[in-house]
Amino acid sequence: MRAVVFDMDGVILDSETVYELAWREAAGMLGLDGIDEVHSKVLGMDEKGCIETLQGRYGKDFDAKGFWDLTTDLSVKYMEEKGIPLKPYAREILVYLKAKEYPLALATSNDRDFAQDVLRDSALLDFFDSAVYGNDISKSKPEPEIYLKACEKLGIAPGNTVAVEDSPNGIKSAWSAGLKTVMVPDRIQPDDELLKSVWNLLPDLKSLEKIL
Repeated sequence: MRAVVFDMDGVILDSETVYELAWREAAGMLGLDGIDEVHSKVLGMDEKGCIETLQGRYGKDFDAKGFWDLTTDLSVKYMEEKGIPLKPYAREILVYLKAKEYPLALATSNDRDFAQDVLRDSALLDFFDSAVYGNDISKSKPEPEIYLKACEKLGIAPGNTVAVEDSPNGIKSAWSAGLKTVMVPDRIQPDDELLKSVWNLLPDLKSLEKIL
């Protein structure tokens, strides 16, 4: 393996916890049921994918864009007040991989400005040699586009690149792009079908040191 591509939410930042709280609060304000099930399906998706999934659950007339905007506002408010904690060993594994001279890239469905701001605040942005953001692609995870572009930017073939993901959508995206997938579960544990697309299942980021 010659390079590593990281997802952001739920992998290096514990932001999925914030989003989950925001979705629950917004659902409570609007009287929506089953929001945890919906949220579990959209992990790793961009705004468009989330809106389509919300309308699939609550109907075409549901103001999914308004709900998305509300959850975004609630998430930002929480982050501004409390910040975003790092996932365990996030900084340590980035330091380790840079010392081993692995090129590192980011593949996140978040838009560029938001992702750069939160990574800069966490002093992690400079670890990455390149990045692909949600507004750089036309089809988000689970489609392979974001990982194909990440490998293209690194100049390294997908088959020689490791993808570190926490969600089923992320794993499906990286696997279909031809990368070696490493899953460090956050909100969702893999089922038997997903495990067919997982190269290595690890309990935490530090365990990457055993394979890289």
